Order: sequence, then structure tokens, then C-alpha cells
Amino acid sequence: MKRPEHNRQEIAAGLVWAAIGLAAIFIAGDYAFGTIVRMGPGFVPIALGVLLVGLGLVAAWQGRLAERIKLDLRFRPFAIIMGGIIVWVLLVDRAGFVISTFALVAIVSQAEREITMLETVLLAAGVTLVGYLIFIRGIGIPIAVFGS
Repeated sequence: MKRPEHNRQEIAAGLVWAAIGLAAIFIAGDYAFGTIVRMGPGFVPIALGVLLVGLGLVAAWQGRLAERIKLDLRFRPFAIIMGGIIVWVLLVDRAGFVISTFALVAIVSQAEREITMLETVLLAAGVTLVGYLIFIRGIGIPIAVFGS
């Protein structure tokens, strides 16, 4: 019985994620870790690093077991998503959190060709509202809601 070829792209991607996690752990190693109740500055980067290492190794292992697939790279969704992030960064100080986040989601949703205008508006409104409630009202991040 012939054994299927390994999915090398998935193995490599998993190992890259694990390496990024190890780098995060190494970089944050000098920071105070703290406890779950009183987290130090190293808690989140180390915890996320451990999570990345674990998920990366799981992905690499699954790539060993999965059949090889043809890699399908598409530039358009990547460019749209990166463009949306750049627009958010450029708008957030001038237009505020609400308008920049709405614009971000509206732009990024266009990476998916099948989304309708109504779905885009509802998604953008929902993400903006949840982001406002979590980051501005809940955590208290000092970002202007509407412009500076």
C-alpha cells in the first residue's frame, strides 16, 4: 500500500507558527510573568507564545497525516485586507474609532466576492459596535469615538 505524500506546506506553516511562538516566549522571557489574577507584562506574550507553539506543532503533525494539496495563492484578498488595515491606521486619529472601524470592515469584507452590500453594512455595524463596547467602554482605551 502506497503511503500518501505529506502536505509540506502545512508542515512548514505549522513549524513557522511554532517558531514565532518560541520567539515570543524568548523575547518576553525577561518580563515579569505575574499570576492569573495579577498579570505581569510577560504574561500575555508568553501565554500566546505557548499557544502558538502548541497550535503550530498540531498543524505540522496534521500536515504529516494529510494528503498533499495544490497551493492556491490569491493576491486580491491579501491586498484588500492589507489595504483595509492601512485605511484604518490612517483614519483612526482623524475620523475616530467608529468611522475607521466601519471603513475597515467594509473594505476587508470585499475580499469575499459573494458578500452583499446589506451583509457588509450589517457586519461593519456589528463589529464596530462590539469593538466600541469592548475596547472603549469596557477596557477604556483612549481612542476618540468620532474624530479628534
